[in-house]
Formats: sequence, structure tokens, C-alpha cells
Amino acid sequence: MTELRWRPIVAAAALVAAVAAGGLNGAASVQADAQAGAAKPTGCVAKGKRYRDSGWRGRRWVALTFDGGPTSQYTSKVLAQLRKADVHVTFFIRGQFIRGHAALLRKEIAAGHELANHSYSHPHFPGSYDISRTTKLIRSATGYRPCLFRAPYGSIDGALLSRVRHQKMLTIGWDVDSWDSLYDNVSKETVYSRVVNGARPGSIILMHDGEGPHQGTLQALGPILRNFKRRHLQVVPVSKLLGLRSTFR
Repeated sequence: MTELRWRPIVAAAALVAAVAAGGLNGAASVQADAQAGAAKPTGCVAKGKRYRDSGWRGRRWVALTFDGGPTSQYTSKVLAQLRKADVHVTFFIRGQFIRGHAALLRKEIAAGHELANHSYSHPHFPGSYDISRTTKLIRSATGYRPCLFRAPYGSIDGALLSRVRHQKMLTIGWDVDSWDSLYDNVSKETVYSRVVNGARPGSIILMHDGEGPHQGTLQALGPILRNFKRRHLQVVPVSKLLGLRSTFR
């Protein structure tokens, strides 16, 4: 696995050469070849504090996160809205839902989103096996090794943080809770208000695409993204918000 630093230089040089040799048609051909052979993400590299619930406040970036998927009912609909808005987020994956939904994980990766670990069976204070099992399932389905973990229910203690860090991951909390899983049938107005009023540069925002009724999430997501655009808040994956290095092949 290598960090993708040299590829833009090579691509730019090839583009210049193509223009000189074949004009715009040659340039278009090189661009198509570059896209076809684009590097595939293989993970990210954990560094810094073992627990984070926000990023640097000095840049107008926020991270949207979706917990508990993949699910047939919600994940594809979330992906469609993210694609329309041209933004990338982090999905915290529940391991027991991967079977039968691996294609959704591959769609998330192909669309430029980030995968992270949310335990296998969603217990309070999951053990090492529950955590590592989910990482292996994500990697088997996608070739991607997550460097981020979110504790079920947000429940953490020193022992859990140590278990997660031992598996080369950081534990990620949030500073904005959409309340979309606080109780059944949370309204779109509540989700929207909680997110847009709480979000500020550096925020990590908690939402869900897992079990339970999340119609309010689906209905509020588009308006939330439009609000962020008006406020010049750029939505990025958590690893980018925290300045973590990504790896590619």
C-alpha cells in the first residue's frame, strides 16, 4: 500500500504531452485512461489522540457520518442523495449486516466514501473479537481496511479505547447528534434543526442508515446538504477532517 502522491504529477505530464501530440482529443483519451486506471483506496492510517469527537475548527469542513448500515431500506437512498450533492461521508459499518449487503459497501467505496468499523453485533463495550471480526468482513468485501471505529451507543471507557487502538484504529465520537435514532419516527424538522443549528467548522455529525425508522433522516438530508452549501461548509470524510493519511493500490 502506498500513499497516492506522485500520480497527479504523472497525470499532468501525460496530459501536456497528449495536448502537444494530439490536441484535445489526445488529452481526453489520457483523462479517460487515468480514470479507468484510478487507484483504489485500501484504508487509512490512524495517528494522534485515540479518541476524537471533532476536527480542527479553523477550516470550514464538517464530517457527516452514518451508523449501523448497510441496510436495504436506507443505504441506497442515502447514497443517491450524497451523489446528487457530490459530497463524501463516512459510513460506520455494523458487521452482522455485511452478509447479503456487500455490494452496498463496494458502492460506497466506488463513490468515494469512507468505511469505518461500528462493531459486529452492536453491544456496549465490544470485545476485541467483535471489533476485529468486523474489520475482516469489511476488508474481505471491499479490500479496504478501516482505521476508524465508533462505539455502539457512544459508550466508551479506557479499556475499549485501548482495544481499538491496539487494532490500529482511532475511536470516533461526535459533537452534533441528529437525534435520528433517539426514538422512533423522529421528524425531518427535528433532524434538520439539530444538524444545521449544531454544525460548525470541524464538526462530526451523527446520523444513521441502519435499523429502525429513519424516514426523517432521508427527508432532512437534502435540505441539510443545501444548507451547508449556502454556508460554505464542505462535507468531507472523517479521516480527511482529522488529517489522516489514506492508502491506495
